[in-house]
Amino acid sequence: MQTMGEELKKLVPANFAERQTDILSRMAGHDEVKRIKKEFPDRSSDLLHPSNYRDLSQHLSCFDNCKSCPGLDACKNDQKGHTSVVEPDPDKMDALNFRLQKCPLLVGFEKQQRIGRLIKSHHIPRSVLNATFEDIEPDPPRRAAIVEAMKFCTDFVPGQTIKGLYLYGQMGVGKSKIAGAVAQELAKRGIDVLMVYVPNFLAEAKDSIRSNSVLSKLEALKEASVLVLDDIGAEPLTSWTRDEVLGSILQRRMEELPTLYTSNLTINELRKHLENVRDAKEEDRRRHEKKAERIIERIEPFVKVLPVGGRNRRRD
Repeated sequence: MQTMGEELKKLVPANFAERQTDILSRMAGHDEVKRIKKEFPDRSSDLLHPSNYRDLSQHLSCFDNCKSCPGLDACKNDQKGHTSVVEPDPDKMDALNFRLQKCPLLVGFEKQQRIGRLIKSHHIPRSVLNATFEDIEPDPPRRAAIVEAMKFCTDFVPGQTIKGLYLYGQMGVGKSKIAGAVAQELAKRGIDVLMVYVPNFLAEAKDSIRSNSVLSKLEALKEASVLVLDDIGAEPLTSWTRDEVLGSILQRRMEELPTLYTSNLTINELRKHLENVRDAKEEDRRRHEKKAERIIERIEPFVKVLPVGGRNRRRD
């Protein structure tokens, strides 16, 4: 009759010890294991002990998946949108803990969702929201603007970058798609970007006075890490939408948070547009000129002005 130990041995897969040794050896050579040992030398002496195999292997699997991140929708981790972090065990002086936390993409997505619930008037075409720099042809009339937009993304530092972009040109040349590609690129880094079609938003802001919800809508635009105001200058303005809505948003953002603009108008043409509000009276002309200049002073010093040329691609 066989002993219990002999019976248990039959349940162990063939070459189990050799396979375990091989796995632990490969773990030892993993860059993340080397980093952990370097960062926590007093807590990692038993890191490769078989008792830590499950936690460490899950951490390394998470690490590898995040390193080649395919985006939030295609996340390969068991808990989508989460990454594994290692930290000192507060109860044991020589041990480490592995835990899951939300990755920057999920944090950015959830923040976008919260903002999106407050703003109904995005009205940005899906083709613009899904645009990437790979989709945009860098033809000579647009190349400088595209390069600067890409540089804005690579140089962007949350809490430090305050200067945005002002992209202007004729209809259909791709200004909005360049701005959309910026939004996509920043969102990949977990940075919340809010893109608003200005004519519809200002119309909605005016209508929402009756429901007292205008303040919450304005706060969402004021607080977004990066705001894109698409097609500014195409909206019919009143003194109220210019001064209390647009002016209020830009007053909060200047010198603190970057704003990107797309427009068919040059800065000087935009100034004239801001002067000519629908309720302006001729005797108030000078006052409206000052009000318009005040808005321009909240835009021009805080952007890099870039022309976008080329053919009308909507006609292709």
